[in-house]
Amino acid sequence: MKRRVNAFVWSSIFAAVMLVIGVVVSVSTGKYSNLAIFGGLALCGFALIICLILKNNFVGEMMENIFEWGFVTMPGLIFTLDLDGIIWLLTVKLLFWILGIILASLCGMLAIGVGLIVSIFVAPYAIMKEFKGGVKPENVQ
Repeated sequence: MKRRVNAFVWSSIFAAVMLVIGVVVSVSTGKYSNLAIFGGLALCGFALIICLILKNNFVGEMMENIFEWGFVTMPGLIFTLDLDGIIWLLTVKLLFWILGIILASLCGMLAIGVGLIVSIFVAPYAIMKEFKGGVKPENVQ
């Protein structure tokens, strides 16, 4: 019961904030197509937050698996112990670090994007499953 309430409260807060931002941006710029974009994002975010909080579906694990794609082990480096070799080592390690951050960020954005799209179709079933399952007598305190 508490998880159900949290799911609806937090997702509603997110949707309301996105709609307010959409209205402010649309009115200030005069482009009312922005309201449709923010409205769609509010709907997708509403469904995603419900799916993540209810935990009775696969959306959270799917997003976690996609996000893990971005964490790779960079290859080891062989270098010489002169000044040029150490400078080369530091620059290549720095490059690998930057590439790792970029790859993790891209996979994170991909995970959120796929989660937003998939959760629209999964959320109604997750809500229905939560209400049908309800509170079991042995779980009541």
